[in-house]
Amino acid sequence: MTLLIRPASRSDATGIRRIYEELHRPPRPLRISEYIVAAVPAGIVGCAAVHMFKGGGYLYGLAVQRESQRCGVGSALTGERLDLIRGKGQTLAVVLAMFWNVGFFSKLGFHLVRRGQLPVPVRRLADFCNPRYKHSAVLWRLLES
Repeated sequence: MTLLIRPASRSDATGIRRIYEELHRPPRPLRISEYIVAAVPAGIVGCAAVHMFKGGGYLYGLAVQRESQRCGVGSALTGERLDLIRGKGQTLAVVLAMFWNVGFFSKLGFHLVRRGQLPVPVRRLADFCNPRYKHSAVLWRLLES
């Protein structure tokens, strides 16, 4: 599979929403400037976003269409997001994950952490205050500059 990871454009919004709907993900506002997409010649097969905060980035919105799962798309999108954080001179990546995704992020160097250990700017982000995500695991990874 020839995969291109690139910043999302406004024209990608329909493809991103399609993937979320296919995977029965709850709708969320799309801040296209925070998104990257994984594209093949036939179209978008995955998406992910990173929200920058002082000191690091919050990874969210990772979704890969079913036919492309377990082919390295999620890892490629996550690796690109980590590079974006490093490129801004920041050193912390944080993610909320459902229990079935903890292993995926652990393989990429993330470690479980208690919410109280997170920097205050992270704890104030909407997803960390949303009751929908109160049972999600919190993982972080320190990045070398």
